Formats: sequence, structure tokens, C-alpha cells
Amino acid sequence: YMVTEIDSAEETADDGDWMTHMLRSSIFHRIPASNIQAVFMKMEPKPVRAGDVVIRQGDEGDFYYYIKQGRVAVTRLTKTGQTIKLAELEAGSSFGEEALISDSKRNANVTMLTNGVLMRLAKADFASLLKEPVLQSVSYDEAQKLVESGQGQWLDVRLESEYKNASLPGSINIPLFMLRLKASSLDQNKKYIVYCDTGRRSSSAVFLLTERGFDAYVLKNGLMAIKQGASA
Repeated sequence: YMVTEIDSAEETADDGDWMTHMLRSSIFHRIPASNIQAVFMKMEPKPVRAGDVVIRQGDEGDFYYYIKQGRVAVTRLTKTGQTIKLAELEAGSSFGEEALISDSKRNANVTMLTNGVLMRLAKADFASLLKEPVLQSVSYDEAQKLVESGQGQWLDVRLESEYKNASLPGSINIPLFMLRLKASSLDQNKKYIVYCDTGRRSSSAVFLLTERGFDAYVLKNGLMAIKQGASA
């Protein structure tokens, strides 16, 4: 319905195609129709060429991107100076949400592999129109009940070294920067309770998983809340 309205405002058939494809993302099942219309109104096109660095690791987050045309490579520079390829994304994929949700630095580089067009949404608009309606959270007690019933699964998105140092019993570990690559290995029938230390990285993970159709929840305030409760 929303796409039909926007198309009637003299949008091209190509524009209608990418909007229709974007609407298939599970995140749009959780936001009000007015937000959907506002997202399309506020997204702006950015023509790009092969070799352009769209996102640079370590920079501040400014935009959320949707690939209208073209392909990108997502890479990460390790502390040893090694470059790891995390993913290759094509038209219909999105990226850039992690830093906007967690309010942290960019954790990877995104480079154009071909010429193309990106649609981008500014940080403030992303927060009000997409982030707030999409993220679901649960308390530790609520999460524990889901896990004990067999419906829920703890998912730790901290680094492997952090996970080995301390983690919740029965949890699995997929660091946030590896989640795009490994999300397909998760069970669509499970409810994932995602945690990190504070809830910032896990919020990014829940948004990413929700885009892919998973039922995912942020553990409120992360492990810090559990530690504070235990010491109270």
C-alpha cells in the first residue's frame, strides 16, 4: 500500500522495485505504516563507483545504507594488520546499522566492488523510524524462563576472548562482527536472547537478526545488570 502511494508520486518503476524488495525485510513487519512511508521519504540516493570506500573502520556512524544497485565487500582489519573478508553484499542488502544502534565506531570497512547506487538514511531518522520500533528486550528472569522452557537460546555476541573469560551457561558465541556471515547457521525456530556486557552490541545484533526473520531479544542492560543484581 505504501509503495503504491510513493509510486504514484512519479517514482520510476525501478524505484518501486527496490522499495518493494526492502519491504520484504522482517523489520517492516514491526513498524507503523507511517514510519515506513517516512523511511522512503527520507532516504536519499548516493551514486557510487567501484573502489569507493563507503564506510571506514574506526569512523563515527552517520548513515544506514540499502544497496539499490551494485555489490560491496565488508572487511575488517585485525590488530595484527590482517584484513579479513566478512561478507559480500549485493542489491537488496543493507549495512551500517551496528554503529548507529550501539552509538560506537564503525567496526568494519565497506568498499564498492562495482558501480552502483546506495540509498541512505541519516542516523537520527534511523533511530526514530527503525531502531526504536524494532528492538525487543527482556529482563534476565524473563529470558531465563524462555531458555528453561526450551524455546529460548542465549547468544553471546562479545569477542571470543570475552566469552571464554565469562559467559552464561548454555550460551553460544558469535561475535557481532561475524554475525552476518554466520546467521544462517542459527535455528529459525528458536527465540534468541542476545547479550553482551551493556546491551549496546546485542542491540545491533538483534536488529540484524530481525532483518533476517529471526525472533530475537536484547537482554536488558546486558551482563552488567546480572552482576549488579548478584552483588546487591
